[in-house]
Order: sequence, then C-alpha cells, then structure tokens
Amino acid sequence: MLTTSQAAERYMPEPNRVNAGETRRLPPSTVLWVLPGQGIYREGERASSLYQVQSGAVRVYRIMRNGHRHILAFHGTGEWFGLQDGDIHDDFAEAICNSQIRSIPKAGAPMPAINLLDIALSSLAIANSRQLIVARQGALERVATFVQEMSTRNGGANEFELMMSRTDVADYLGLTVESVARSFTKLRTRHIVQLFGRGQRYVQILNRTRLAALST
Repeated sequence: MLTTSQAAERYMPEPNRVNAGETRRLPPSTVLWVLPGQGIYREGERASSLYQVQSGAVRVYRIMRNGHRHILAFHGTGEWFGLQDGDIHDDFAEAICNSQIRSIPKAGAPMPAINLLDIALSSLAIANSRQLIVARQGALERVATFVQEMSTRNGGANEFELMMSRTDVADYLGLTVESVARSFTKLRTRHIVQLFGRGQRYVQILNRTRLAALST
C-alpha cells in the first residue's frame, strides 16, 4: 500500500517557474505564467498568498491515504483560490492548461480591495455543489449535474469547453474514467448533449430540460 507521501509524489505538480515560496518575496499582484501540470502551491507550504485565475484553469486536490487523488474544485477565469482557515496549505493547486495566475501576498504589503467574505462564500458554494454531485448514486446523474454546474459557471451558456480531462472529471465526481466516458456517451446518444472538438471537450447542451431532470 502506498504511503501518503509516496502517493503525493505520484501526483506532485511540477514546480512553477515562480513557485509559491518565491511569491512571498515578490511585489503585490504578481502575475504567474503556469504551464499545464505545473504547481502553484502544494500541501505543507505556508498559505501566504491568495490567487486569482486571469486565464486558463486550475484544479485543487488532495492525496488520500490509499493513493487516490481527490479533486476538491476547479477554478476558471476570474475565480479566486488558495484561501485557507490556517497558515498552512492542506491541498495542492496546479494548472490544468496554460494559465495566467494573479498572486497576492496576504501580509507584508497593502492588500488590494478584495472581499474575503465573498471569496470564502464562493469557495463554500463550490464545495457544497460538489457534495451534492457526489451524493447522487448514479454515474449518469453525477455527470449530468456536473455538466449543469459547468454551464452555470460559464454564465449559463449552452455551449462551452471543459478545460479538464475525463480523468480530472472522474477524480472530481468519485467515479472511474470508464464510468465518466460511458455517461457522456449516454448523454450524447439520448441527444441531451453534443460533444465535439479535441478530446470531445466541447459541450453543447441540446436539451436542457432533460439534462435538468437527470440533475434533480
């Protein structure tokens, strides 16, 4: 059985060109350019900064004792992450794709006008949304609810890109990759969604009423 530290090494994000330890010595509102799979911060590091996605997407996750990765949240353009209830990060954050991340130190320099309560409430809403998804027993229902969530976070659009891979989706929903793939196929064959583009990551909702019925 893998130890937690061994499991963490398996999923360890590659260090960013400007890593979390260095951002504490940089001026306020530093912009980080992060490549896919590169780390923004990691478990055990001091939670010295807040982060905002300027472009791209980020996944935040933990490594369980059994070695499995447990994705807590995805963050897209305009969304904040990295807010902790203590001084040490208890999770990992890494870029899903080429991303531009704004890093703001929480101490040692004047903070910009940021509503920390709004950030905390937004993080809580994302966490609650995920709990509702995972509470659903069927894989199809979980994936349908996930599509609904991603649509809502894209301004209610009927057509949007899923920046994350099917493996990411599986680790977020508590499913296998095969179950996620089968569920997307069922949604497509039932003419509820259309999938297209590279890796079939572009989603078009064809029947929002039927999608909503699966999500309730």
